[in-house]
Amino acid sequence: MSNVLMSESQMLFFELLLVCTGAKNSLSRLYTEEQWNEALVMAQEQSVEGVLLSAIERLKANENLNVNDNRNHNGSFEIPKMVLLQWIGSVQILEANSKKIAEASETVIKYFRENGYACNILKGSAVARYYPQPERRQSGDVDVWVDGGRKKIYDFARKFDKDGKLYGVNYHHIHFHLIEDVHIEVHVWPSYLSSPLRNYRLHKFCNLHRPSMETDKPSLAFDRVFILLHAYQHFCGHGIGLRQIMDYYYVLKRSFEDNLNDNHNLNHNDNLNKFEESVYWIKKLGMERFARGMMWVLKVYFGLEEQYLLLEPDEKEGRFLMQEVMLTGNMGHSDTRNWGSMKSPLSRFFFNLKRDLYLVRHCPHEALWQPFFSIWLYAWRWSKGLLNDSD
Repeated sequence: MSNVLMSESQMLFFELLLVCTGAKNSLSRLYTEEQWNEALVMAQEQSVEGVLLSAIERLKANENLNVNDNRNHNGSFEIPKMVLLQWIGSVQILEANSKKIAEASETVIKYFRENGYACNILKGSAVARYYPQPERRQSGDVDVWVDGGRKKIYDFARKFDKDGKLYGVNYHHIHFHLIEDVHIEVHVWPSYLSSPLRNYRLHKFCNLHRPSMETDKPSLAFDRVFILLHAYQHFCGHGIGLRQIMDYYYVLKRSFEDNLNDNHNLNHNDNLNKFEESVYWIKKLGMERFARGMMWVLKVYFGLEEQYLLLEPDEKEGRFLMQEVMLTGNMGHSDTRNWGSMKSPLSRFFFNLKRDLYLVRHCPHEALWQPFFSIWLYAWRWSKGLLNDSD
């Protein structure tokens, strides 16, 4: 692993991560109950407790882990029984929620197609298929990319809601109240970039992979760029967690293991192979520096082999990326730094501006354009009557 100074519980956490990906077959030492408890808390903060339970099961299967008592036998390693039971209970809840989200995704796809819209499920429910145990990839909501254009989709959504209003309107998605207790985001575009030039290029990329009536999820060619972009947006926004990085680990692993749905016919740069095509778009969208840092993290902390890396790793960017991961946790929920208030539009603007200045060396295109984009987006929503009381 890297030379970064870690606590014992952090060492355990990252060893489990390497066991999960198959880069390690055993733990390097015996850990205390307190360290196991702290590792569980870290796993929950990073939303990876499900996949790390699979690592514990792998250790147990390899007879490197004794869960029956607290004694070390012939170099094997133990997890305290109470910690294991708590871990299993947490993952059982996670698996039940994953099943609920998967069923909701099927309902959403069916609903839009019955109404004549081609659509694809994005992000969590889609990327889970790349995991060895999809039900253990934690998902929080349903993201669906609906083909039809902004006006047509907005008009459809207004007819669906009894008050005729649109909720959660952003540049690329709106909230859709279709299923009780499931948060659904309907995407006009899969994502966006604050830089006008790079957002224009993103539209060009997305137009190569528009949803169809035949497939529920995007191709690997799409996900090799989009899942990285999703992580990049979290990094440029309020915080990136290990879950987003793990998603990209499994996307790259699956890309090299088989072609899955990766038979998409591209009209642009036909002379490039599928991985060169991905690198081409990563660079065009301004993510090369971030991607090189991601390659370093995937290599060092996840054990991703050299042949799976799309770009040469950048250790400096990778270390900064990991620093942000550890400081922010999943979705930025663990970030204790004082960026300011989020109570009003103006305070949110200065909150984001402060973080943009902090990140400008690492994602200059997004950091420099984000304040202008935020002002434009607010003005656009106001002019269209799309602001709600909380905006």
